[in-house]
Amino acid sequence: MTQALKNQDYKARQDSKHNIIRHQVQEEYKKLILNYLFRNVAFTNQKGKVRTIPEIRQRVMSSKLKIEIKTINRVIIKFLVDLVNIKRFVEENGHFGYSKKPRILVQTYLHKLYRLAPVFNFKRARENAKILKQKLDTLYFWPRISTQVAVIIYITDKLDPFQESKILQTNLRTFSNSSAYAFHMTRNKIGLGPHK
Repeated sequence: MTQALKNQDYKARQDSKHNIIRHQVQEEYKKLILNYLFRNVAFTNQKGKVRTIPEIRQRVMSSKLKIEIKTINRVIIKFLVDLVNIKRFVEENGHFGYSKKPRILVQTYLHKLYRLAPVFNFKRARENAKILKQKLDTLYFWPRISTQVAVIIYITDKLDPFQESKILQTNLRTFSNSSAYAFHMTRNKIGLGPHK
């Protein structure tokens, strides 16, 4: 009886270790797949709407990343569904873009987006958020939260020495729910125009 309980306990611990390892591998795959997607494949159509990624593009990703197409498909579909849900929430809640405590809302939205797609350095993005807030305060210019987050991720990605290719701006704007006009106007206002 005691031996049987010890065997069950050992088996439960082994299963738990395997689940942890499997989860870590899945998270690594998620990072690789979404990183490639954000930097190489536009996930919006010409009207700025989220679209499905064609199977041919997924096959290219599979061969480049050496990951099964089934895994790539599952990660991309989950990401796109979650992205559409977040975009719908932001669009339906017009008050979301403005807050009496914008710094907290920026940090919260930034964290939510990082959990959705860990394609930027979150620690560095938090530092850049503080710097951007100071800059915007000196300019007396406060764009919507989603635009601020888009600019923060843009700056973080642009200054990341470990990333050879940069996030596609259409993906970035769609991801953060920022309009192209607001994004470029904010970049120009803080001195990060296309010439920089």
